Order: sequence, then C-alpha cells, then structure tokens
Amino acid sequence: MIETGMMEMNVACNVCNDSVTLTVNPVDVIQWQRGKFIQDAMPYLDADERELLISNTCGTCFEKMFGDDCEWA
Repeated sequence: MIETGMMEMNVACNVCNDSVTLTVNPVDVIQWQRGKFIQDAMPYLDADERELLISNTCGTCFEKMFGDDCEWA
C-alpha cells in the first residue's frame, strides 16, 4: 500500500438505506477499480465493509438475503 492520506467514504446500503462511513486509502480504491481484488487492495476492511463497496449491500441485509452459511463466505 502506498502511503497517502486516508479519506472517509460514506456508503449507503441499497436495501435498508443505512449509511456507513469507511476510512480508505484513495490509492487502494483506484487499484480496486482497475481490477485488483478488493481483499488485496483493502485488507484493512472487514468482509462486510468490502461487500458494501462491491454491491452496496450491508452485512445485515446480505445475511438476510443469503443466510450465514454461504459456501463462498
């Protein structure tokens, strides 16, 4: 990770409209947008936070939709 200033991103869940503020490195976001796997670009975010960025679905809503026994989780 290249050290630059961290920034806050406000991300809302498309299902419940709850909003979460994530602190991310903007360089990492660009790397992810250019194709780097999100878990490699932003390992400091937990799985729920990464899913929120990927699908705009919070962990609670994701679990309600798919359950907590997903094979890929």
